[in-house]
Amino acid sequence: MPRPEIVARIQERRRALDISVSDLARRSGVSRATVIRILGGEDHDFSFANLHAILLALGVSFDLTEIPAEEFRDQIATEKAKRLIALTQGNVALESQAVSRSSARTHLEETKARIASSSRKLWAS
Repeated sequence: MPRPEIVARIQERRRALDISVSDLARRSGVSRATVIRILGGEDHDFSFANLHAILLALGVSFDLTEIPAEEFRDQIATEKAKRLIALTQGNVALESQAVSRSSARTHLEETKARIASSSRKLWAS
């Protein structure tokens, strides 16, 4: 696949996920300046490592097979909600106030929905 087409696909995916360049850089471990150069078509010799890191951060395999955007956003929101709840559950358990499994599941779904409803919440660390 020609580089301009790769860059176009990456841009399309970034827009579909509504992830900022800064968040993409942070998630991929590629500098913001490099991400901007690649996405702007200015870096014609970008490395495979940078490309691979950016693709992984966007949920795209190197063969450019995509996880559907909503499914990927849901996956990220679920992971983030689980991390947040694990932090609070640890504190609650220390205070002997742990919640039931069904309450925890409801809390997970509510937290996931709040995270998924905002690109800023979804992609921020």
